[in-house]
Amino acid sequence: MVVLQGWLILWSLSPILVQSRRVEPTNPFPPPTLQKEDLRLGAIFEGLEHKIEEATRSSSSPWPIDITSFSVAVTSASETLWTKSHTSPILGNYSDGSPSQMSDQTYFRIASISKVFTVLAVLLQEKAGNCSLRDSITRYVPELQENVDTDGQSDLTDPFMGRDYGFDNPVSIGLPPVDADDVPPCGTNRAGGRPCTRKEIIDGFTKRPPVFQPCYKATYSNMAFVFLGFALENMTGLGYADVVQSTIFEPLGMGRATLAKPSDTEGIIPNVTNDWAADIGTYGPTGGIYTTTSDLALFARSVLTNKLLDNATTNAWLKPRSYSSSWSFAYGMPWEIFRTSDMLSDSDRIQTIVTKAGGLRGYTSQLIMIPEYSLGLVVFVAGDGRALAWLREEILKSLIPAVEETSRSQTASRLSGSYVSSVATINSSLTLEVQGSSGLVVTSWISNGTDFHARYMDMSDRKHMPGKIQLTPAQVSRGGNGAVWRAQLVHEDLPSGGLVNTNLIVDVDTFTYASRSLEEFVFELDASGRSTKVDLPAFQIVLDKQTSMKALNTFDTLMKPMGLMN
Repeated sequence: MVVLQGWLILWSLSPILVQSRRVEPTNPFPPPTLQKEDLRLGAIFEGLEHKIEEATRSSSSPWPIDITSFSVAVTSASETLWTKSHTSPILGNYSDGSPSQMSDQTYFRIASISKVFTVLAVLLQEKAGNCSLRDSITRYVPELQENVDTDGQSDLTDPFMGRDYGFDNPVSIGLPPVDADDVPPCGTNRAGGRPCTRKEIIDGFTKRPPVFQPCYKATYSNMAFVFLGFALENMTGLGYADVVQSTIFEPLGMGRATLAKPSDTEGIIPNVTNDWAADIGTYGPTGGIYTTTSDLALFARSVLTNKLLDNATTNAWLKPRSYSSSWSFAYGMPWEIFRTSDMLSDSDRIQTIVTKAGGLRGYTSQLIMIPEYSLGLVVFVAGDGRALAWLREEILKSLIPAVEETSRSQTASRLSGSYVSSVATINSSLTLEVQGSSGLVVTSWISNGTDFHARYMDMSDRKHMPGKIQLTPAQVSRGGNGAVWRAQLVHEDLPSGGLVNTNLIVDVDTFTYASRSLEEFVFELDASGRSTKVDLPAFQIVLDKQTSMKALNTFDTLMKPMGLMN
């Protein structure tokens, strides 16, 4: 039987690691503390304001400026850092009041971003013990039992019902004529079409054969989320709108998120063919939510801080579930996940961007999160969708180097330095420094008078290759104020390794002594997040940070390689 988990694999997009001779460990820094008062961020946002204002006035703008409105928001894990909204001079028809200026409080149709809330609602039901992702969908939508294939697995990869029938004159484009009974009475995109009822959806769905063998190949599916909505209703005894309202919107304080159409004057209606007032009925779980940039930024913060789910569940939720046909794109639940090494000018380090896009006629939207930085971006566009790509790229290209800069400088000021045993008879010490995009690197390591830095390098089966000992944050706490990091040997230049390049594998926690990891470093932090000591459990020693030593990495030496300073 196909399980709910198999269902959820169906939708989203992400990039995968391309073979390279240079491997830099991902997430080399803890997420930075980002605040609106940060002068570097302030300068970035000021520059973006100017660039966006120019684009909205230019006759050579990448989109038609007279009919395109937008609202964007950048958020950290703790607060919205910046918003920018623009109202086009020409708007559509407002039937119940006058238009209002676009702002972060303006209602917008987020279309397929709604899928994120549907998946989260299922995860919350699992957390409450009401379902398991390993359950068959037929347990919650038993009518689907008719569509179980010969392997006992339900087909959950069906596309949006009615797309095949959305033609005014199908014969004119080469399709054969069909009997009237074979044309769905609902769910089409033709003029006058209506949403299908639950019964009509299931009746139509059970007539169709499987698209793929379950878990064989992924494809985008709107219909999958309709059935997840049906499953949620059966699990809870509530309608879908009440489920997301009571389990997500209300607990998070999303007071401007709804499946009911807001008044026209509270929203933005573009002067193009649009779906502002379209009633999509039972398709709500796949694309029915209205909300604002402010509330969606609030939602991004809740994901980044594990507000509704525990840390492990959130980490799993943000990971890919299936490959795509692209190196750089994978399917998630329901995330569209991209990996790129193009965001940093001085590094080939791969970074992961977790996104979900949405689109209805007249509306395009995207929620973007970069967990490495605990950073979120919301982009809403009403009018010409080309504006979304331009806004997204301009914001990320400007913002990411500055946030990376903050990550490096904060890690350097908090952890870099010399650590020495407080016992005079023990000759043990450690020196750490931030080396550009590589993060925190061990430059000297003495244990009981022995050069353990050299010994550790010799323990590697690749000791003939030049490399360095790099520390990576484990995102694990020890004893309340202890931050755990893990050492790993990172080689600066690796042979290509052929088609199956095992040289690209970077292992962590490979050496132990007396059941303790030789690669575990536990930093004791003060109230400001700066280290005061480092505990090396396998060595049974705690080293004190030397406060008299100046930071090994100044702001200049950290940032000049990025091309951010003159």
